Amino acid sequence: MKKNKKNNTRILLVDPASGLSGDMFLGSLFALGADPKKVTEAVSSLPGLEPFKIIYGRVKRKGISAVRAKVVCGKTEKSRNLKEILSMIKRSRLDPDVKEAASKIFLVLGEAEGKIHGVPIEKVHFHEVGAVDSIVDIVGAAAALSQLGSPDLYHRPLRLGSGMISISHGLLPLPAPATLELLKGRTVTLSGEEGEIVTPTGAAIMKALAEELPDTSAVLVNRVVYSVGTRESGNGPGMLRVIAADGISKGSEVTVIRCTIDDMNPEIYSYIQEKLFQEGAFEVFLTQVMMKKNRPGTLLTVLCDRDSKDRIVSLVFRETSTIGMRITVEGRVELERSKGEVKTPYGRVDLKFAVLPDGSFRVSPEYESCREAAIRSGVPIGRIYDEAKRLGERPGDRKNRKLRKGKS
Repeated sequence: MKKNKKNNTRILLVDPASGLSGDMFLGSLFALGADPKKVTEAVSSLPGLEPFKIIYGRVKRKGISAVRAKVVCGKTEKSRNLKEILSMIKRSRLDPDVKEAASKIFLVLGEAEGKIHGVPIEKVHFHEVGAVDSIVDIVGAAAALSQLGSPDLYHRPLRLGSGMISISHGLLPLPAPATLELLKGRTVTLSGEEGEIVTPTGAAIMKALAEELPDTSAVLVNRVVYSVGTRESGNGPGMLRVIAADGISKGSEVTVIRCTIDDMNPEIYSYIQEKLFQEGAFEVFLTQVMMKKNRPGTLLTVLCDRDSKDRIVSLVFRETSTIGMRITVEGRVELERSKGEVKTPYGRVDLKFAVLPDGSFRVSPEYESCREAAIRSGVPIGRIYDEAKRLGERPGDRKNRKLRKGKS
């Protein structure tokens, strides 16, 4: 989806712990600044769509001010098949990015329904989702996201309710079959709360447009909005919370291997470090410690990924005198990184860039590159380091950068 420079929200974090539906998500986008009138005009360009209105306003629920968006249409209920809906979207006057997002949502819905009913996707026939209000919720959400600058979407685990629900196919258990099918591969929590907490429409929007937020992630919170739907019963408030953030550092996991050694020739550690890096270690460091009977010793710590763990454990047992190790898996948050270079009066110097949550860069000249320049020029290495950093912090001097995932 194309970016809107006038109203560009970088990231939206959807927190559906107490509810998620199409109208709730649409309401949250209105709360963030999307224009309900422009959304209505965009959706109204769908050929063959019955007349509708979007009623938008603020309400209070559980003492919290929230937004409510409700689609009002005539009594006539018309079901549509997937082909018909996609044709309506294609023939509309919607912007290309809105058409793409809306079509993607309906396609994931069609795939889910096709698997449930055992029919090809082209023969999927929507009932509730083919009605006017659901079409408005989905296409309206795509149009509203475009107005907000097409932010990146993430969601936290989705909480699902229990009980029974009456749909066109009859009485079925909750979560609805389509909702569960859509959320395959996503983290959910099954609660005992009665009622439909997450609807198929809400699940489809998340499946098509959002990624699941990793457990170990850091965000810079900019704004928080709340929206509500029609469900007011149950223990929860039936409320959706959406967080607008300026940046995100995705989390990951790292395996940490530790052992203490007090009876080995210290000259061997340099060799062991080289071998550990060859086996895939991210970092290897040594810490001086006092062990039992006040004997000085060394704490060897190795950071690696799960795939390298067994090889590294085997190497440490083989090459050191340790008889045991402690292994833990820890969360890790990393900044996005890139490499580049600048031309200084003393030659070219390699740089590392770290992207901070607010989008700014932290610049670090590479030591080996500064060292080579210092040897060539006879200039103190500190002066070369400072000059390279100064040039690297000027946007026009960042050249040949290629983003990569760092391991540190």
